[in-house]
Amino acid sequence: MYRGKRVLGVICARGGSKGLPRKNVLDLGGRPLIAWSIVAAARSELLDRTVISTDDPEIAAAARAAGGDVPFLRPGELASDTARVTDAVIHAYRALGEAYDILVLLQATSPFRRGRDIDACIRQLVDTDAETCVSFRQEEKPTSFIVDIDADGWMVPREKDALLKRRQDIATAYVPNGSVYAVWSDFLVREGTVYSDRTSCVLMPAETSFDIDSALDLEIARGLLTRPGFPPE
Repeated sequence: MYRGKRVLGVICARGGSKGLPRKNVLDLGGRPLIAWSIVAAARSELLDRTVISTDDPEIAAAARAAGGDVPFLRPGELASDTARVTDAVIHAYRALGEAYDILVLLQATSPFRRGRDIDACIRQLVDTDAETCVSFRQEEKPTSFIVDIDADGWMVPREKDALLKRRQDIATAYVPNGSVYAVWSDFLVREGTVYSDRTSCVLMPAETSFDIDSALDLEIARGLLTRPGFPPE
């Protein structure tokens, strides 16, 4: 709870991952991937309750073994390739039948987020007049360097003369890192999105912004864990 506002965390982990099959139960540093998010949520000082939303019995079992709260299985239609993760969060909120002012989406593919990152988003949401608060990281490459490639293989710049500029002369860009999405519950139920014209941002460093979507991502994450003092608390 923060300033009298009750906060529900929802860790979303569906079973049908295509890029890295069964990724939510694959080993990372001696525990399944989903366990990392459960630990981070437990370290948050502001989450009143955290539940796991999954359609998969194996993920549910792994989550419970890691101390996670799995009060139900998510309906299959909310775990398809086309289903919106926000609908899964709304389903969890409604299924619990408990009053919460704020909903916090925690995707299981972000293992290195910290409890304080979660709390920073909650505080930012409450302390400002934001409708949502999302965690971001700084983009390493200028987004103006992005080009399209046409059917004949020719480069089509999206921004005229951008590739001729020095990197230092281009404004810094930021992208959502997929770690934390805090939103007022009534806004999410009404709008079905974690973004609005009044989305506030919390910046996280690159090393704790790591998102696992592929086998290469998983191997890099395992390599990061060999570094002394990683991940930071």
